Amino acid sequence: MDNGSTDSTWKLILDAAKLDSRIIGYRMSRNFSLDAAFTNGLDRATADCAIIMTSDLQDNPEIIPLLLRKFEEGFDQVLVKIVSRDTVPFVRRKLTGIFYRIANRITTSKLPESVSDYRLLSKRAYSAIRQLRESHRFIRGLGAWVGFKTTEVQATREARFAGESKWMSNSIFAVITDAMASILAHSSNPLTWISWTGLVLGVGAIFFIAFLAVFWILFGVPFAGFGTLVGIAFVGFAIFMFCIGILAQYIGLIYEEVKRRPLYIVAESTIKHDD
Repeated sequence: MDNGSTDSTWKLILDAAKLDSRIIGYRMSRNFSLDAAFTNGLDRATADCAIIMTSDLQDNPEIIPLLLRKFEEGFDQVLVKIVSRDTVPFVRRKLTGIFYRIANRITTSKLPESVSDYRLLSKRAYSAIRQLRESHRFIRGLGAWVGFKTTEVQATREARFAGESKWMSNSIFAVITDAMASILAHSSNPLTWISWTGLVLGVGAIFFIAFLAVFWILFGVPFAGFGTLVGIAFVGFAIFMFCIGILAQYIGLIYEEVKRRPLYIVAESTIKHDD
């Protein structure tokens, strides 16, 4: 799957397909998300199993025999768990760790920690995943949702063979925004937390006002305390804005879903009569 590359990638795919008819390439009309490119591949799959991997050799091809052995043992999903990310900058490694801990907690442990997109899927597993057509694609989350018999193999994140990673060139803000959308797209628990937060704050406010009323009756209304009130107001406003932010994220996801746009567009393929 050529995800809208601007270099000579597509020409190399065309040349390889001419030499070996088993090589089939699809060129997307522009750069869509990585998960949209994976979806394009899964939509075309017909074999007993499919392996998802990137082409920059950070997904080590030498692991493929291990994935196949696990598949032969009866597993529908064989996930590659990254145990070392030394090639990734320190800040990105820490953000990745935080993302997996939060995602694992919010999705009630559906998403295994440190698993990558590199994986093997049986036909019934990838057939189930491609039935899920939500606009915000997160293959790791979709794979966890469909279930089936799953195991893991461990690997290290290899250095990129050539070129520059588009993910590494993204700003920290863009990475965090995408991570939040991926988490919220697979769990409605934050909405429940907002409800409980409102309930706890409401009950707390009632008791606090009752306490102040008694205090004022016994000791009078002091002039001091303005700072406390301002502090409470600021804390309450911050919590309010945080809750509104979560709601806005969900509304944004709903907005993307109701448009019902295609997940990707294929510009051309090595198969002349492909639909």
